[in-house]
Amino acid sequence: MKQNSDRNTEHMIEMQLLTEISESKLDGILQGSSQQEFDGLLLKGKSAVSDQKNAPWSVIRSAADLGMDAAELGRHLRLPKEILQKLDLRLLHMSTVPEKLFDMLADALLVPVEYIRSYVAMPPSVPAGIRFHAENGEPKVVLETFEDAMLDEEDVSDDDRRFWLGDQC
Repeated sequence: MKQNSDRNTEHMIEMQLLTEISESKLDGILQGSSQQEFDGLLLKGKSAVSDQKNAPWSVIRSAADLGMDAAELGRHLRLPKEILQKLDLRLLHMSTVPEKLFDMLADALLVPVEYIRSYVAMPPSVPAGIRFHAENGEPKVVLETFEDAMLDEEDVSDDDRRFWLGDQC
């Protein structure tokens, strides 16, 4: 398992370096740099990877990493950002989320569809305000169906409702 983790870290470092340096310059930098310069470049890559590991993955954060805010991702998916936020906090029953949403999210966020399914299947993320006001320290989280969330949301066009709910709306 450790070996796989090391490979993933190396891959992330390579991706971080390639985003900052064009591939054509990378060979020149690697061949023309001293060991000290190379170690500094490697340290910079490791630091960037460590920064990414400290922040847990989420739908909204992943979109932001690609330069999209929740509203832009929502327009791309034909969903209001409030539905995306509920999905991001895992406040929707996973079994009610349409498969095409998983597919569209995976395409938009450039991650495997199983990654998104696994994330949405995790226990709900309870916002701090709810935790603070919870009696006995145990917040009550009520999950909503995707259909109910779509029907309750006012900022959804009829076309987008039909796109996601078909004849159910």
